[in-house]
Amino acid sequence: MTKINGIQNTQNNVNIKLSDTKGYAYLLKQPIQDKLELSSSVKKTDDNPLNMFKSFMSDAVRKFQVRNTPEQYMNKFLNREYIQKSLDIHKEEISKLLGQYGYEPKIDMSHLEDSKNHFLTTYNYANNLTREGHFNLNEDERDVLLESALLHDIGKALIPDEVFNKPGKFTPEERKIMDLHSEISYILLQDSGISENSLTAIRYHHHNEQTGDKITEILSLCDETSALKENRVYKKGFSDEKTATILKEDACSGKLNSDVVNTGLKIMSSD
Repeated sequence: MTKINGIQNTQNNVNIKLSDTKGYAYLLKQPIQDKLELSSSVKKTDDNPLNMFKSFMSDAVRKFQVRNTPEQYMNKFLNREYIQKSLDIHKEEISKLLGQYGYEPKIDMSHLEDSKNHFLTTYNYANNLTREGHFNLNEDERDVLLESALLHDIGKALIPDEVFNKPGKFTPEERKIMDLHSEISYILLQDSGISENSLTAIRYHHHNEQTGDKITEILSLCDETSALKENRVYKKGFSDEKTATILKEDACSGKLNSDVVNTGLKIMSSD
């Protein structure tokens, strides 16, 4: 049986007990040691309606913030002002997606407040699973993974509340509505200035099939691991053993990449 060391995880904040082993606690509490030097000036932007948010988005500045101040970086986008401006630009596209099920776009920021713990936990899994050369990601690829982990579920702000906060099991239609959040996240971030590779990972991380893109598949593992371990409105956080079992099942079914899952579980269960 795969042994994975446990964490203490509350719904609204991360409260991890530091461990001497490389289990969940190791992955969530390791300090960020590979900080980047801030060496380039901020680029000026054009007259895009979101230029106030893009003004800090030179490549070097973005990478610096993702590595050194992840929560601050995340909050530049996870706020009503940014989401409303992006929705104004892309309202027709988003309305078409939600309109299939009889809904109009409506921002509910409580969905993101409830999810911030998940964003940061996913980021920490991604950061530490790829440390020490695991998964053979270069530094640019790691930056993409970390950026996408911080922003991957921003589209949840537009998921109807009766679906998002449903306490029971989703119907097939409700599951389709909930799964729209990855496509909506992609749309909301199209004009943000984040990298194209990050946009790709955000768009496809929740597809129930392998994409062939290494970064997307690692993000999918980190996202699901975080979700399984967390308390949600419809469940308590799962044990380490049950989490490992579900991840293996999803790898066998093709939902997750089996090599990525096996590597991840090996790192998380090592002493």
